[in-house]
Amino acid sequence: MKTSRLIFAFITAAAFFARLVCAGTLDDAPFRVVVPSADWQIEDSTAQPLGKDVFLAATISNTNTHLKSVVIKTLLAKQTDSSLDELCAGIRDTFSNPAVKEISETNMLFLGYHAKAFTYLITQGSQPIYNHAIVFVADGKGWTIAFVGRPEQKDDIKKIIVFYRSRAA
Repeated sequence: MKTSRLIFAFITAAAFFARLVCAGTLDDAPFRVVVPSADWQIEDSTAQPLGKDVFLAATISNTNTHLKSVVIKTLLAKQTDSSLDELCAGIRDTFSNPAVKEISETNMLFLGYHAKAFTYLITQGSQPIYNHAIVFVADGKGWTIAFVGRPEQKDDIKKIIVFYRSRAA
C-alpha cells in the first residue's frame, strides 16, 4: 500500500478509534499544540508506527464534543519538489471510493509552509463524518493534520486549526 493511502486509511480509523491507540512525539514538529482548556487532551508520549516511516505523532481530542485532531508524521527518504504531491496522492485516490465525498482541495500556507487542504465526508455505516486535513512538508518530514467531527460541527472543526502554532512564535 502506498504511504499516502496508508496515511488516509489511518486518518479514517483514527477518527473512530483515537482513544485506543498510543500517540507519537511532536518534539521534532515545526509546530506546537496549545489547547484552550482541560476539556482537550493531547496524547503524544510514544511513537505509534503505522507503516514504513509513518507514525501517529499525536491525538488531540475533546471527550465532551467528540471532536478530534490527529497528527501523522512521515519520514521522507529525500525531500523533493514533488514530496507534497506524493503525500497528497493517496487522499486524492480515495475520492473514487463511494463512501468518500470530496468537498474541496485547496492550496494554502500553513504556519509558513506550502500545504494542501482537503475537506471531505466519509460515510461509516449511516453516519457521515466531516474531515478536514492539511498536508505539508517540513525539514524532511511529511505532516498530515486531520480534524474530524460530525458535519454539524464543521465550524467547530475549523477552529481547531488555531491549536497549531509555529515553534518560532
